[in-house]
Amino acid sequence: MLLMKKNQSPEMLALEAQRRRLTRSKRRPSKRAPSTRVSPSQQQGYAKENQAAVFLQQQGLEILEKNVHNVFGEIDIVARSANTLVFIEVRARSNPHYGGARSSVSLAKQQRLKRTALHLLSGWSTRYFEGITPCCRFDVIAFEGESLIWIQDAFR
Repeated sequence: MLLMKKNQSPEMLALEAQRRRLTRSKRRPSKRAPSTRVSPSQQQGYAKENQAAVFLQQQGLEILEKNVHNVFGEIDIVARSANTLVFIEVRARSNPHYGGARSSVSLAKQQRLKRTALHLLSGWSTRYFEGITPCCRFDVIAFEGESLIWIQDAFR
């Protein structure tokens, strides 16, 4: 409710209220929920990640987490193989041009994965390895067409 000040017309009150609303909206972030729509390529990516997780479980790995994000990047799958913490990047390419899925894990992508893993390593050590820092490795699962290729210890 707006209170009228002495010698202030209703028009002035309306202008003052509008100015406050505009100023307030510039300072406050939007409260709208982020879009939850998923593109067809994202749907395909999630399906391939799920397919990779099932394959890894069949190979004896324990899936600990999927789609882990932090300020440095994302790790598709975090798994455990005995006393080793395994970070898995899943890549899929339907077109073999430019080297296909295997070669799409560039040096920059490898560095992002390493930084992301290093930033989260102490938490995983505490949660899954009783506070002891485990051996770690980076694997790549590449889908070339319908073929699944598992590259263990793909980079260091």
